[in-house]
Amino acid sequence: MSEIDRLIHRNNYLIIREYLEYLLSIKNRDRKSVERYRFWLRHTLLWAMEHPLETADQIRPPFVQHINGLELATESKKKIIETTRAFFKWAKLYHTKRFNRLPAHWIEDMTPPKVQRAANLDYVALEDVLKIARLKIDRENLALQRDKAMSALLFLSGARAGAITSLPIKAVHLDTEFPHIEQKPALGVNTKNNQSSTTFLHNIPELLDVVRAWDEQVRKRCSPEYPWYAPIQQNWGEQSFSELDPGKQRAVALNKRLKILEAAAGLPHKSPHKYRHGYAIYGLRHCRTMAQYHALSRNLMHANVAITDERYVHLEEIERGKLLGQISNDQAQQRDDDLQGMLAKLDKDDLHRAITIAAGLLVKR
Repeated sequence: MSEIDRLIHRNNYLIIREYLEYLLSIKNRDRKSVERYRFWLRHTLLWAMEHPLETADQIRPPFVQHINGLELATESKKKIIETTRAFFKWAKLYHTKRFNRLPAHWIEDMTPPKVQRAANLDYVALEDVLKIARLKIDRENLALQRDKAMSALLFLSGARAGAITSLPIKAVHLDTEFPHIEQKPALGVNTKNNQSSTTFLHNIPELLDVVRAWDEQVRKRCSPEYPWYAPIQQNWGEQSFSELDPGKQRAVALNKRLKILEAAAGLPHKSPHKYRHGYAIYGLRHCRTMAQYHALSRNLMHANVAITDERYVHLEEIERGKLLGQISNDQAQQRDDDLQGMLAKLDKDDLHRAITIAAGLLVKR
């Protein structure tokens, strides 16, 4: 028996490999995500070692206790336990006979540790994006013009870096009643877990103008399949659109370019994902109904509003105060609107009588 067979049960390795293939081919998870699952499930294999996974409830120490005892970040422990729990649920469903004796309640009782998120979420504020949008950039500097437009589009769309840098020109629609982008793998967009969605942009005219200016320029010179975040080449100090295929590390390049742009605006560096947070915070500030909140959640490409709740529940106190204070302001405004609407229906004589009655009531109070 080889060393690996002695340490890790071969059938355990095979069934986890089958599960990863299932996630890739059936659930359409992207390869990067599946590689992360592979890393997390490696801890499951090392915990079980030579014991069959179908007897997991009998292995000591118990899985959750074992993982909590490792010197790992709490977030990592949470991911490992959640991924392993999902694996066992799949195993019970797709390998019923083999895992028949593994209690369902044992799987459900695999509780990951709670992750204490930072109370103050780091995000890009609208004021910062507007400061970037107002930068005066030389017409010949295509790269910085592109970067300025991208910072605006990041905030307007909330798109992830991998998606927005792979967005083709034909997936950007600005001259419609509701400007939007198509984050669709069918168009070559690299979305998380191969999700496909139409994302509507925040209606912020000054930022939309910056995006439209670049859109008009890149659309005139390039084909519809060309990346909206166009690769730029420089030759003897002159910049032009590159005919070469863009590199594979466009998201990394975007982060570096944003750093240059933000420095020019006198701002601290914020990663592309902080613009996504800024998009969400701006949207939350302006949501007035549950329908709007649901629309914002879908625009973020969250599977459900519970994910949005979990991610943005730790708004800093001042933000929560603003949002709750706005509820009272909205109610007062609604009462004023209702009263104004009622008075508008009165003719001149009835309006005079209403004023007389109102004056009399004020005297009595």
